[in-house]
Amino acid sequence: MGGSSFKSDRRDGINILIRVLGVAAGGGFPQWNCACPNCRGLRDGDVALKPMLQSSLAITANEKDWYLVNAGPDVSRQIETFAALHAGPGIRETPLAGVILTDAELDHSIGLLSLREGSHLTIYGTETVRECLHTSFPVFPMLKNYCSWEWQSLTPDVRERIGESILIETVPVSRKPPLYAQSNDIGHEDIWEVGLLLQNERSGKCVAYFPTLDTITLEIESALHKADILLVDGTFWSEDELVSLGATKRNARDMGHLPISGPSGIIEKLASFSAERKILIHINNSNPILKKGSKEAGILKQHGIEIAYEGMELEV
Repeated sequence: MGGSSFKSDRRDGINILIRVLGVAAGGGFPQWNCACPNCRGLRDGDVALKPMLQSSLAITANEKDWYLVNAGPDVSRQIETFAALHAGPGIRETPLAGVILTDAELDHSIGLLSLREGSHLTIYGTETVRECLHTSFPVFPMLKNYCSWEWQSLTPDVRERIGESILIETVPVSRKPPLYAQSNDIGHEDIWEVGLLLQNERSGKCVAYFPTLDTITLEIESALHKADILLVDGTFWSEDELVSLGATKRNARDMGHLPISGPSGIIEKLASFSAERKILIHINNSNPILKKGSKEAGILKQHGIEIAYEGMELEV
């Protein structure tokens, strides 16, 4: 935890820096209402398990202006764990320049309310997300009396520049709205969730960020082939992970996630991509890969797939 420790030579200022602020799926780890083996083990002091905050990234091209990728309920704690995001030197000065939203899920947007004390933020997302956060979950009407903010729309398959030399492209992932918005009037044929291609305009290198994947379309496949680093959905190890625990009747795909293992799972899918690094993020508290030394974690290592951790630092 703490300050930035990027080791590369930054004098030429060509690299985009990415810090993993959180790894867990919704609810974090341990999840307050969960007594799965992992959550029980962590509470009982199993040293092979570590607590995790909910998935989020911080990204910068100049080490001065930082952008969050999603803002969940842990956002304040995440900022405090990374000195580069701390306020100062002015009493109300902050390096946080904006927030990029992949969807309007509570796990990714509720943290905007915790950022209400900020003097100004630019918030990026699709028009569907903007409309949802004005109506079904009226974050923006609530924020207007606390801080100034600016909205910048992201259109799927159109590249936009963010900050210095960061090119962002949104890739459609899902038309499934958040549970709280399923009865609203916003078009259900719209794209509700996107993945991100975050590209260094100078070097051309990029990171693909797809924290949830329920299928890999030709469009997503094309995006993943472009990326030098893949950060993708690691929510569930198996198709029936939560069903077998008695937690739900819905399997992984029913909940919008490809399982890691099994036919057409994430391991099998990632084999066809030539990215330098393949990393799993958005990991559910029930997933056995969370336990250091587990058989499942060993299988990932055999396939050259990494597990994200808080404080992980990447460059492109």
